[in-house]
Amino acid sequence: MGIETRLILISPDSDITPAQMKSRILSLISEDVAGIASADVILKETCYGALVEGEAEIVRAIVREVRHMDEHGIFSKPRGFPIGDTRVCRATRKGGPRPGFHQLELEIGLLPKVREALDKIG
Repeated sequence: MGIETRLILISPDSDITPAQMKSRILSLISEDVAGIASADVILKETCYGALVEGEAEIVRAIVREVRHMDEHGIFSKPRGFPIGDTRVCRATRKGGPRPGFHQLELEIGLLPKVREALDKIG
C-alpha cells in the first residue's frame, strides 16, 4: 500500500493532550499491537496532536487504536508531505507559516462542532 503520513488531530474541547496521545502510540509500538514495530513508524508530537508516518496499514491501525481514547474528539487526515520534508520546513522557507497551516487552524477550530454533531447521532 505504501508509506502514508497522517495528522492525528485532537479537538480543542477534548481532555486528551498531545503528550497522552504520543504515550499511547509509543505503547502501541512497544506492545507490537496490530503488527506495529518501532522501525516501521515515525512519530512527531505536535501542538494539535501528532504526525504519524509509516506503512499505510500500520498508520491506520494506530489511528483506529488512538481514536478509542476519545471516539468523537480525535480525527485524522492524510498529510501531503512526509515528516521532515524541506519543502514545508520553515527554516528552509525562511519563516512564515507552513503551506496549509491556515486551513488546518480553521479545521481544528471546527472540531468541537463536529464532536457535538457526532455526540447527537450516537
